[in-house]
Amino acid sequence: MSLFAPSTFGRRAYRHLSRRNFTSSTRALADHVRIVEVGPRDGLQNEKQSIPAETKIELIRRLARTGLDTIEAGSFVAPKWVPQR
Repeated sequence: MSLFAPSTFGRRAYRHLSRRNFTSSTRALADHVRIVEVGPRDGLQNEKQSIPAETKIELIRRLARTGLDTIEAGSFVAPKWVPQR
């Protein structure tokens, strides 16, 4: 079974991908990639226990030392969608 079989990927997307002409032309390639780390924002929301601010700050500092240019550390979300602790 194909990884992109209609049952797992969606019929419309499968048809689109199967008709698409992929090329290796360098004109079609981007000259850079932007990596955005969202672990401090999204990843920590899944933790069962509340994480102290000092621990979050240390995580962000360590991520920054790796050379990441963009680290998303917070967002404003309605409590209806993300339970507040």
